[in-house]
Amino acid sequence: MRLARATTLATVATLAMAFLCGSFARADDAKAVDALNAPAKVIQEKSKSWKGVLDAYVEMSAPPMKLGPAFNVLAVWPGMADWSKVKDWAAANGKMAKALLGAQTAVAFAMPYGRTSVPPVYVEKGAFIGIGDGLTVYSSDVAYLKPLAVINTFVAAEMYRLGQEKKYQEAFELGIASLKFLRQVADQHLLEEKVFAMEAMCDMASVQRDVLQTFLADIPAPVVKKFALTGYAFIHPTDGERLRRMEMPEGDRVLAEALIMQLFDAQGQPDTAKFAATMGDLQARKEPLARFGAAKRWTEIADVHGSLDSTRARLTGIYDDWWRRWRVRYYDGLLDNPTVLSRTNKMRYAMVLAMANDIQRLFALRQRLNAELNGTVLAFGVVAAYRDSGIWPGGIDRTYTQYTIKRFDFDPWDPAAGRWQYENVASPRAIESEFGRLQISGGVLYARGVDKEDGSAQKQTNDGLTGDFVAWPALRALSRTAGGK
Repeated sequence: MRLARATTLATVATLAMAFLCGSFARADDAKAVDALNAPAKVIQEKSKSWKGVLDAYVEMSAPPMKLGPAFNVLAVWPGMADWSKVKDWAAANGKMAKALLGAQTAVAFAMPYGRTSVPPVYVEKGAFIGIGDGLTVYSSDVAYLKPLAVINTFVAAEMYRLGQEKKYQEAFELGIASLKFLRQVADQHLLEEKVFAMEAMCDMASVQRDVLQTFLADIPAPVVKKFALTGYAFIHPTDGERLRRMEMPEGDRVLAEALIMQLFDAQGQPDTAKFAATMGDLQARKEPLARFGAAKRWTEIADVHGSLDSTRARLTGIYDDWWRRWRVRYYDGLLDNPTVLSRTNKMRYAMVLAMANDIQRLFALRQRLNAELNGTVLAFGVVAAYRDSGIWPGGIDRTYTQYTIKRFDFDPWDPAAGRWQYENVASPRAIESEFGRLQISGGVLYARGVDKEDGSAQKQTNDGLTGDFVAWPALRALSRTAGGK
């Protein structure tokens, strides 16, 4: 018995070292790639947006600086350091703007999975989705998200550049196109892709309001009214005001099942050596401090882990549960029940728990995105009314029909009233924000946030987790004109 265990541990150590040294080739698992790409096969190539946009990315000139805290979609604006360089970079890449404008009518982004599924030049430029092979099948490399971050930064810079040239219609047309493109990306199949796309849409929607705030005094009322009524309300027409059609990511389940199938023997029991080395490496990559001893722990778990059939059934049960929750209303009682994931035995299904990414955070992110998009529609309507009459409207209801669409007056955090809060603030008052203490006046539009309490917009956070979610005025832009960063 001791000799057998010693042999097993030696085998585990050998396999683990192979993982650490990278001796497993970074190819693509053909079956997993086929499964991930299958849904897009019914879409005609001309109706996919990935190639047109990434072709333009391949041709883009290098940004004036690396992405980072000082250079990203939320950091670029005309008062930033080196704005002249950023502006010149944006002006020099009109092909990207044209590609995004063309992409907005596509059916889907539908970028194929697998390095060999895209042109070699894309791989050289880091625009691909790598899927592991063999025992590394669960280790995807969603490399193209960095190019998308560069593209998003370009959009923000180009909107400000166009605004400075008083080409407001062109600026907001590009902004809407970028949101429609990101909405397509949000229906990709891996959790990492969906989180990126949803967070990027939140950022991009806030940028639209920043640009509107920055050029508020000069933008003609008809331009703002046009985008309030026919632009931001139709980022994805079938979503409506509740993001009804956004898909839940299931690509991670495909990869998890592909790995599960390799870690059990002919009798449907864990292959201890493969099981321990593979899962130990997976844990070590997620938790570096757990690297030492991880393989030994998984060797012990193999003795009590569920069978192949029960493991696959548990994985399916977890995703079925999430699927049901994803499709109910935000305040459905089902969401208060314990998830199948939370009720899963930590030892018997340790492998599933290690790979089944908890998508609970997506529910909160979807509500925030809902608020960002609805708030943008309403903010443009409020500003359109103001620019048309020179007076901030007395109530949000006074903008309905003429300046905005009533059904977007939906607060995703407020199950009772379900409406946004609006006030015409006659004299400046203070608000504590993530950009510092600011003075606000005029039209103030806000949602109640996660706590569902009406804080009269005295405290704000960008995600609505504490205080109120303020859509207007655009506080980031306001902080810049007030001397903030």
